[in-house]
Amino acid sequence: MDLRFRRAVIILVVLVSAAASAGAQAIIDKNRSPMSPDQQFGIGVNNAGLHIQYAMGPAFHLGLNLNLDVNKLDESKPEIYHFGPYAKFLFSGGIVTPYALAAVGVLKPGTGNLGVAGRKGMADSVFANLPDTELSLKLAAGAEHFFSQNVGVYGHVNLMHFVVHPTPNTFDLGLLGAVFGMEFFF
Repeated sequence: MDLRFRRAVIILVVLVSAAASAGAQAIIDKNRSPMSPDQQFGIGVNNAGLHIQYAMGPAFHLGLNLNLDVNKLDESKPEIYHFGPYAKFLFSGGIVTPYALAAVGVLKPGTGNLGVAGRKGMADSVFANLPDTELSLKLAAGAEHFFSQNVGVYGHVNLMHFVVHPTPNTFDLGLLGAVFGMEFFF
């Protein structure tokens, strides 16, 4: 046999055996903590309200916010009902697992009024002045500690908040409030 051909065969055998042994090794997910929920449904409660979620894996959760946000910065809308989906990516961690969260929400300010209007001798009419619905996008960073695959405590800080009003849109960047709570998975 030709020397070049022998070298090529030896290199090919080494590469194939290395690939086979690498495929036989256990794959370790760096984001997997033994306590992080995996393919479980969960509910959570926090200082803004409630949420339901599904842990698609130990590093990725999808959920739905069902919140009553109390907005101390805007006196014209002190209460906002916030409903919408969110995604949470959990990074590698030990006792505490850091995460990033993105949430889209339909906001309904809790202000408005309901009343009865009428004139003397005329029929009364009922009226409702409801505020306009808004759309929001929030980005947050935080950390979570899992006591078990069924219970975790978490907290995050909102870093970016973009709200689409009928007029005008607002964009806030910075430390925009904290959320802390507890989650239960089944």
